[in-house]
Amino acid sequence: MTGALLASPLIHLFALAGGSVWLNFGSRRVWDNIVYLAIAPLVGYFLAARHPRARFSAYVFLSCELIRAHRIDSWPLAALSVLAILYLQTPGARRIHPRVKSREVLSRLGVPDRKTSE
Repeated sequence: MTGALLASPLIHLFALAGGSVWLNFGSRRVWDNIVYLAIAPLVGYFLAARHPRARFSAYVFLSCELIRAHRIDSWPLAALSVLAILYLQTPGARRIHPRVKSREVLSRLGVPDRKTSE
């Protein structure tokens, strides 16, 4: 999944150059270009670098891909997105990309912990 996200700009540019649309790669819509040329590789970088927000970023990206798949009526894109989301649920993926720890995020934002403030 990480490799596909990192390679998405190349795949998108090849599809554009070839004039074909495959899994929404090659779409000439401006937003699709932003997604596949900038956002997808950023999510791939987060996953590769094991950034603390990598898992969350992947969930958001893949959820948007599901919406995009519905919009363009692409069942293969929807299936790949669902499979990637299911992969993120496996123990191995959870070890590599742990969940965001909400208490740490809230403490960085200066929000007091309810359990300790009572």
